[in-house]
Parts: sequence; structure tokens; C-alpha cells
Amino acid sequence: MSRLALVRDPRFQKHQTPDAHPETPHRLVAIDNVISRFSLEHGLTELPPRAAETEQIAAVHKPSYIEKLHENALKLSGEKLIKLDGDTFMGAESFDTALLACGAGLVAIDAVKGGEVQSAFVAVRPPGHHALADKPMGFCLFNNVAVAARYAQTRGYRKVFIIDWDVHHGNGTQWAFYDDPSVFFTSFQQYPFWPYDSGWFTEDGLGEGRGHNMNIPLPRGTGDRGYLRAFDRLVKPVCQAFAPDLIMVSAGYDAHQDDPLGQQRISTAGYAMLSQRVVDLGRALGVPCVVFLEGGYNVKSLSESAVATMRVLNARNDSELGEVHASYLMPFAAASSNHITGDSSEHRVDERIDEVRGHFAKYWRVLR
Repeated sequence: MSRLALVRDPRFQKHQTPDAHPETPHRLVAIDNVISRFSLEHGLTELPPRAAETEQIAAVHKPSYIEKLHENALKLSGEKLIKLDGDTFMGAESFDTALLACGAGLVAIDAVKGGEVQSAFVAVRPPGHHALADKPMGFCLFNNVAVAARYAQTRGYRKVFIIDWDVHHGNGTQWAFYDDPSVFFTSFQQYPFWPYDSGWFTEDGLGEGRGHNMNIPLPRGTGDRGYLRAFDRLVKPVCQAFAPDLIMVSAGYDAHQDDPLGQQRISTAGYAMLSQRVVDLGRALGVPCVVFLEGGYNVKSLSESAVATMRVLNARNDSELGEVHASYLMPFAAASSNHITGDSSEHRVDERIDEVRGHFAKYWRVLR
């Protein structure tokens, strides 16, 4: 029995963006190629997606917004595109592809709920974590992880913990659950960065949701050490105290050292180690994990890092895990120390982590 379900489909390549746009179908083609290179498809469960129903998406997005996107799609044909905001586009097949991307997350939830697998990786586009209730943003049409979290709660998962390690702040997911104590959202992001009006750690929730939204704004060049330290000092203790029934990850790989949009200098080995921490949390709590592809715009670093996550999730025992990490750590050990610390001193990173910890200590005793 495999531990991991992979939800993917060539139809996700039908979402159109302009030439030279960073969010391209080649991102998924590259992931497929690396999966084949490792022969990973022979050791996991592959599941086809299904289109999400309008009512399921309306648990997060306004019906008027869903209808507006549908109307846009009906006006389009061939290669024609509509520009929805400064960098978000849709073509004739984008609406149906976005429905499928949302539905892929629901398939993943069903798989872990049914006990078929321990975890799932949802390899889709368009990505989702910037999409707001009533408008698209940052390449995103519907918020895939937020829709899946609400669906999970209809399937019996009462408390959901969402980790977002994309280089950009997951603002859409933040605002979807900002006043809801049943969903804890934590987002690592380069700061200051895009979006420019969100992501500071004092944005900590509203009403009953106070203390359940934890932003971790990290300085440029934080690197592997800083991200792993933030996970250990902030995410791990709060997740254990929150005691969720389900862990979800918005897995952007644009904090990689080779990505053209971010400057956080995480290595592929670093992503494997972050993934390991998620696995360890799930094991300690006895809960499943569902990972959603978000950003990542260098197709080589994206595909290799996403597959690193899959390999960690799918490892059957400690021996296999050791082999996975060794395969990434050997080149990492010989690399420059810039991969660890980047442009930012360890002191600056540690100070920021301590600031966030101090702020959230008033909500979470475990941080005191």
C-alpha cells in the first residue's frame, strides 16, 4: 500500500497565460518528468480529479464572483485571453480548469479520509492561495486550499491547520479564515514583498479567530536554517497545541535559491527537510496531510523540490527516508554557506522569529 496519493491530470495544462508569463503549463510538465525520472509513479496511488461544484466553491467565494468568471469564459474562444488584474489572466478553458483544480483538492481529502493513503499531493494549476472571496489575484482564480479546508470540515475534520511556505504571503487564505478558530493558518513569506499590504505578524486574526492567524515575515535571504528554525520554534509547538484533525500545506517552491521571483535561497534539500517536519507533525498527532502546489517559476527547481516533498511523504520507513534525504544532502553539504544564510544574517532572522514568538505567546502558552 502506498502512503501517498498524487492527484494530477494533463487537463491542468489547458489554463492559458501569455507568452513569457511565469505561471505556465511547463511547470506541470517538468514535475511529471521528474516523477518519471525517479519512477515515483510506480510507488504511489494516482487519482484523477473531479470538477468542484459551485456550492462547494461558494463556501469560500461569493457566488457573484464565480458567475462573473463563468461569464468571462463564455465570451472567449481560441487563444484569446482576458486580463483579470495586473498579472492574472484567463482563457476559454481557464474556468473549467480552475473548477478541476478546486475539485482535485476534494479528491485528496476523500482519499485521506477514507484511509486509502496517509497523505496526498495535489499537482494543479492555476494556483490558489492569493484568490480572495470576490476577486482573482496573483495568478489565482479560486483558492484551492481554502475550498478544500471547508470541504474537509463537511467530511468530519473539525480543526484544520494550514501551513503556507510559498515565498509570497497567502493573503487569500488568511482572509478566508481570519475570524474562524476552527482553522489555524500560518504563512512563511519573504517580507517586505508582494502583496505589499499584508503579511505582518500583528495580523493575527479577528474576534474568536484571534491568535489563529500566524504570519512569519522573514527577511530576504533567510535560507534553509532560518525556515527550519521558524518551523521548529513557531509552527511545530503551536500545531501540537492546536491539535488539528488535518494538516494542509500550500506548497510554493518560489523561495528556492534558483527561483526568479523570490530571494529566500532555500535549497532543494531544505524543502525536503521542511516536508519531513510536516510528516513528523502528522505522525506525532496521528493526522493526515494534504499538500497543494502553489508557486515556483524555475521549472527545474520547482519540479525537483515538489518531487522531493512527494518522496518524503511516500517513504515507507526510516531507511527510505534516510535515502531520500541523503540524495539531496550530499550536493547540499558541498555547496556554499550562502544557501543557508543568504543575504541576511542569522541574527536578523532569529530576532524576527523571536518577535513573532513573543507576540503569539499571549495566545499560546506553549510559546512562553
